[in-house]
Formats: sequence, C-alpha cells, structure tokens
Amino acid sequence: MAAPRARDLDRFQGAIAAGAFASGDQVVVGMWGRSPLGSFVDVMWVRPDGERVLLAPSREVRDYVGGVYAFDREEVVAVRGGWDGHRVEVTAGPVHVRLDPSRRDWRSWVFALRPRPLRRSPAWLNVEDRLVGPLGWLLLGGAAGVRVSGLTPGGRREWYSTDDYRRVAGGTLEVDGRDAGVLTDLRPDLGVGLSAFPTRPAFVQLVTLIERPGPSVPRPGRR
Repeated sequence: MAAPRARDLDRFQGAIAAGAFASGDQVVVGMWGRSPLGSFVDVMWVRPDGERVLLAPSREVRDYVGGVYAFDREEVVAVRGGWDGHRVEVTAGPVHVRLDPSRRDWRSWVFALRPRPLRRSPAWLNVEDRLVGPLGWLLLGGAAGVRVSGLTPGGRREWYSTDDYRRVAGGTLEVDGRDAGVLTDLRPDLGVGLSAFPTRPAFVQLVTLIERPGPSVPRPGRR
C-alpha cells in the first residue's frame, strides 16, 4: 500500500518521555503542543502486574488515544504539568512522575541532520523503519521492538518522525503517594502500541502522524 501524504494524516507534535522504576511501574508521558485535540498531556501507565492504564485529561483524548492503542483500563483524570524546557514533571490521577533529560549529545545531532521535509515523509519513514533494527542499538541502546512505522492495535497506520533524542539521567515516581523506587530500564515491549519504547529511559521530541479514522477502523477490544 502506498504511503499517504503527511497532510492527509492526523499530526501530533510534541514530546514523549518514559521510564521504569524498581516497583515494576512504568510510565510513558505524552506532551503534545499541537494536535487535532489541541494541547494536552496524557500518561500511559503499566502497573507492576502488567495492567496497561491510560490516564487522559478529557473524554475526547481518552476516546482518540484508546482507539489507536491498546489498554486494559482507560480513565479521565486531572492532569497537571508537562515539559518546562528542563524537566518533565506531571501529576495524572494517582501518578506523580518526574524525569530529568540529560544534555544533548551526538545522538541529538544525528537526528537533526535529516532534512525536515524528509523526516516528515511517510514514504521515507517507512525506509527508516527498515533501518531501525540494525542501527537502533547504536543510536538508542536497548532498541529491540522499536518501530518507526506500522499498524497500530486500533487498525490505523502510524509514523514516528523523531527530531531529538536524549537519555533520561534521573527521575522519581509516586503512586498514591508511595515512592516507586529508583529509575530502571523499561521492558522491551510494553504492549501498548505498534512500537516498543527504547528500554533505556529517554526523552524524545517528535511528530506522530496517524491515519485518520474511518467507519471500517475497529476500536481495540477492552479487557
């Protein structure tokens, strides 16, 4: 199937930060400055027992994100915070997470070297998807399962256009006021979307392009 034009896709511009903790809790924080849903922050939380929970700031975000990715539970909660240019700090329902990205290094410049029109092209991102396997370990470390394009659990095609990548140097997580312990590597695949997140905690600035929903696109089954 031919790749569509970027202008025909839903575009989410912002950043994702993720980390895991000694308790077994893992969080992926999405911070979107521009999107079809406006500006918002959401949290994908994987509990120690493997339950995948979406913490969304509105029903609109819950329905859209829940229709693209796979969760066991979806909740609308108060969400505060985001990326202030120095750190990520977000409170979403019972979760309070802080992640501290390191300074830019050579990986940031490798991602920035790609011309912007090229990295926004779904056709080119399909090529990058074939390269991420052999090259991802060098750029990201712990990149098993990382994808650039593919089919989401909700049946839509999706492309990740990365602009910047930084390691996360430190962080904390509290769940219902309880300390989740030290920052650790993530599992190779959280089972939420088409792509795994790099296992090493990281902060990624990117544009996500998602096929617009149609009447034949199913919603993932709830558990």
